[in-house]
Amino acid sequence: MLLRRCSDASAPYPCALGLPPDRLGALVETVFPEAAAGWTPGRCFSRHVHRLAEAEAEDHPACLVSIDLAAPEILRLKREEEDFLGLLLRNRSTDLPIAAVFAAIIARACVENDHLWRSLGLAGRNALADLLRRHFHPLASANTRKLRWKRFFYERLHAEGRPTDRPTVCDACSHHSDCYGDIIPTRPHGMPK
Repeated sequence: MLLRRCSDASAPYPCALGLPPDRLGALVETVFPEAAAGWTPGRCFSRHVHRLAEAEAEDHPACLVSIDLAAPEILRLKREEEDFLGLLLRNRSTDLPIAAVFAAIIARACVENDHLWRSLGLAGRNALADLLRRHFHPLASANTRKLRWKRFFYERLHAEGRPTDRPTVCDACSHHSDCYGDIIPTRPHGMPK
């Protein structure tokens, strides 16, 4: 996930990891100490790793596109991210720091206009399900209907009292029909009951 999601401090909001540079630096130092050598938090981690491997770095198309979001839209995305982060943190399997780091990265990816597993750079839905089962078991095990993860997260947030009239990142997503199918909207903004 760290290689897929650009960690450059100048990257547009939806592309960032969702971790402040010091927290990201601590994560890399702890989990990948050899890769941490010579890398400065706030610089693109993926490019650094590719340089270490003497390989050409992949372009990060989403990071190269300039995104011009109005202030209200950025505030809305930040509020959505906070909702997702809170949901994940309330459902951690352990209090190990890595679960909180994954929660922040996943919450940031949730506000992107793509399937969550793709935004995270994972191989598929099963890889995401495995990650969620390992670090957020109470939440993952509650998805008994095998819903797409963002849809399931929204259903949980609504069950916990999130206002139903607030728009969601799924409302304008090009993959909305993949996740929601032909559901007749019963709540504002297409959220099913």
